[in-house]
Amino acid sequence: MRGYEVVTSDDRSVGEVVDVQNGFLIVESGHVRKARHPVPREFVHPVDEAAKAFVTVPRRVLMDAPKVDKDGVFDPDEACRYFGLSESYIEPPEHRRAELRKRMRPGFQDEHHHSSPALLGDRRIDGRRVNEG
Repeated sequence: MRGYEVVTSDDRSVGEVVDVQNGFLIVESGHVRKARHPVPREFVHPVDEAAKAFVTVPRRVLMDAPKVDKDGVFDPDEACRYFGLSESYIEPPEHRRAELRKRMRPGFQDEHHHSSPALLGDRRIDGRRVNEG
């Protein structure tokens, strides 16, 4: 998508895509004073035939997003918070699944940490068993 023209939800052309990294498109805008801002890929709908990337946020929201420096460095956590995404958005889903599976395997120390005390019919208060019956 590099080189695609970026069009916001208010039908304004704001610049072009100069890079794609960490699940964000880096949009460069301005003629004399250039600025770069990240936008999450989920907010972008590319149209290959027209070489345009339509963004589902207005121009002002995109222009107020955290800046990307000349070397392409930016804080993905800050960008996620700005666009209202959870921080887990940055982590690829494969890593989240692997972490969940690791916690589900037998012998993992926190395996049944938050189980329901009434599940098997016995309850405990301060470590003492309370008989129901």
